[in-house]
Amino acid sequence: MSKQRTPLVLGLALLGLAATALPGRAASRDTALGSSGEVYQVKAGNYGDLFPGSRTVDAGTPVLAIDITRPGAAVPQRVLIPDTLDPAPDTSPSLLYENDSQTVYALWASQVGTNSVLKLAGFDGTNWSSPIQVVGNPWATKGSPQFAITRETFQDIADDGTTAAKHRTTLHLLWQEEIVGGLPETFYTPVVFVEGVYTGINPVYKLSDYLPEPTAANVAAAPPQQTTLLRAPTIQAGRDQRTVVIAFAAQSMQQLATVEVDVLPEELSRLSEKARSHIIEIGRADYPNNLPGLAEKARSHIIEIGVAFHPELVSSIADQVASVIRANGDAEGAAATIEGLAEKARSHIIEIGAKLSGRGLQDGDLTKIVQVDDPSGEDTITPTGQAAYLIQLRLASARTMPRIGPGTVKLFVSEDGSDVLVSWAQTDKVLYRLSKDGGWGDALTLALSPSIDINKAYDILGQRVRNR
Repeated sequence: MSKQRTPLVLGLALLGLAATALPGRAASRDTALGSSGEVYQVKAGNYGDLFPGSRTVDAGTPVLAIDITRPGAAVPQRVLIPDTLDPAPDTSPSLLYENDSQTVYALWASQVGTNSVLKLAGFDGTNWSSPIQVVGNPWATKGSPQFAITRETFQDIADDGTTAAKHRTTLHLLWQEEIVGGLPETFYTPVVFVEGVYTGINPVYKLSDYLPEPTAANVAAAPPQQTTLLRAPTIQAGRDQRTVVIAFAAQSMQQLATVEVDVLPEELSRLSEKARSHIIEIGRADYPNNLPGLAEKARSHIIEIGVAFHPELVSSIADQVASVIRANGDAEGAAATIEGLAEKARSHIIEIGAKLSGRGLQDGDLTKIVQVDDPSGEDTITPTGQAAYLIQLRLASARTMPRIGPGTVKLFVSEDGSDVLVSWAQTDKVLYRLSKDGGWGDALTLALSPSIDINKAYDILGQRVRNR
């Protein structure tokens, strides 16, 4: 069944699809707050200690569970996470509550045979979903798992004119893996759900691959290795409803960096794929002898199918694609085919749409758009019969790692990823340094007191960098 989208108005003078969405959530930890005021807290321990009196499982089996404390209830309800019943230890659990589906998600590190993996499962109040496994390097120990969420709602129009809401939820997973020498590397993967169904694929990206090579000056200025800083990545809500930002330190590059992750609108993927297919279809007769005619046909088709975009934006995209087609007479190699030309036009649509929807902030040398394919075949629009979801990874900032003192390290990042605050907590105070002019400001101190505990101090520091 073919589908069309209802027109959506782009704000900020054509810059960005106005799809209804929920904002990304801050990095999760061991506690989450539900939509009805219930509090979820993850518990780790032996089965006999967490479920005394039960003989269903050997008492010495290490398991994970969640306690659900509902408003007005004196005693929490304890629920076992079923997939943690195997003898392998399950560590580093983290929780996040997704309001729209009223589901609490648990993320933890586990061992499957000889493989170290992450597992993700959701509890809707009655049942646990089948866990999703994220492998990465199967031989590397996983640590510091955490995640944030973005969600979009679209109105689909079927051939008979009826409309239905369609939802796409992306869980953005962040974790670390130990490398040679015991130093951690930070990894990211998007886990995409369409109408609550896992799309079945989640490519893994090593974030240090997005960093520029350090200069000689940066190498000379780098402080001694600071393991606590290397093990303190964070993921937080971004500057709008579809972005999250990640801050992490990479010893291999001797930098502390931030990456913005942007789930590009589904309409952009659909427009680019349909334009590519149309160019191949109509180009059999016009390529390569009638490039002007092919360009005009492609231009008209893009305007016709681009109903989800503001008319001025889709007209601009169509004009630029037409220019790309007309200029293809000098192409060589694979580009000198109708398929190569169609792919070039598709890539151009994605590039233009991503830049405009990102308000023009992206630097092409520091940005990569990756495609997450859906092997289920739903919404077939690609040559392989797969739906494509586009995610943009943008290096927002990179600095030499700051010199810090002893204590528990925590990172805070601004909404666009341009600024970072590094804190290290001690018994009676939290010290911190804020990014400044490509480097770092002096170390400052926030004293702890009866009125400012560690959680309040972290709230203050988070506001400091995000409101800068």
